[in-house]
Amino acid sequence: MITPADLQFHTPADVDHIWAETYWFGLYVPEDDLYGWVYMVFRAGTGAVMCDVEFVDSKSQFMYDARYIDIQNHIPIPERLDSFTLPNGLTFEARSPSEYRIDYVGADETEMHLDCVGIHIPYDIHDPAIDPMARDTEETRIEHSGFGTAYSSHFDLTTRVTGTVKVRGKSYDVNCLATQDHSWGPRPERGMNPMTYMNAHFPDDFVVQTIFAFDPTQPDGAQHEFKHGYTVRDGVLTGLVGGTLKVDHRGIYPELITLSVRDVNGRTDEMTATARTFNNWLPYGVCLTGHSMLDWTTSDAITGIGTLMEAYPLDHATGGRLTTDITTSGSSAF
Repeated sequence: MITPADLQFHTPADVDHIWAETYWFGLYVPEDDLYGWVYMVFRAGTGAVMCDVEFVDSKSQFMYDARYIDIQNHIPIPERLDSFTLPNGLTFEARSPSEYRIDYVGADETEMHLDCVGIHIPYDIHDPAIDPMARDTEETRIEHSGFGTAYSSHFDLTTRVTGTVKVRGKSYDVNCLATQDHSWGPRPERGMNPMTYMNAHFPDDFVVQTIFAFDPTQPDGAQHEFKHGYTVRDGVLTGLVGGTLKVDHRGIYPELITLSVRDVNGRTDEMTATARTFNNWLPYGVCLTGHSMLDWTTSDAITGIGTLMEAYPLDHATGGRLTTDITTSGSSAF
């Protein structure tokens, strides 16, 4: 169970350089194809924070086609995790485990001023009272987390995100559902697990959130293994117990996503998606990630917006293990 104490650092006494604590916050402005995020990785053992602020609004394999990227890898770590200001212009406040405030004033007339308020309690993937897929020993929790020791502790939280952003001088109002997360544990940059993080947000606050293990060396249709997830429907948070995912790829670009999930009550939801935006993302120098804002359609024709991240750690992907067919002629390959 996540408590207010989890808004503080969880630094072990014998901390080393691989220990990490992370926050992810995303936002959507679908009418303008705008997808933005803040991602922070706190490395207490090295005294540094990686803070990544990005906006994308097109489908491209090239990071220079993003609207805005501000990745800084060696910001000094703050004393507190619940309230801080970083030298890159980002101010963060965790008001409770379900409520957060983010302000950012960056470069080239780019800003964000956002409130993120949860629509359910934090979904602790290791708490059997919340997640029916939780395991009962540390070893099995790590094995089943979907991301190895990096998800030794992890919760997801779907929030209502409201406020404003400005990207290179153009302002946007934000009012969307988006799923955020917070993790802590050993996160080595050698031997990272490939993984898939994916969600869908629909009208009436209907949400599907999933974590899948991912083996990109296998053919499409045999790459993903369900690990954790939930739905929110009519205000009720319900754990998932199974799911199937197929991503039809061109290179690492997702041309079609087909998802089926089953909750603890036996209810099944089925849906498909295509990418509205796509770009390569490097949350770590060693981990190329295919990153999309998705257009979802359920089996009963309800439409929504979500995220797909498929992580390809480069020590897994190099050495001839993968073959790709991404078109390389021109910056807008899709």
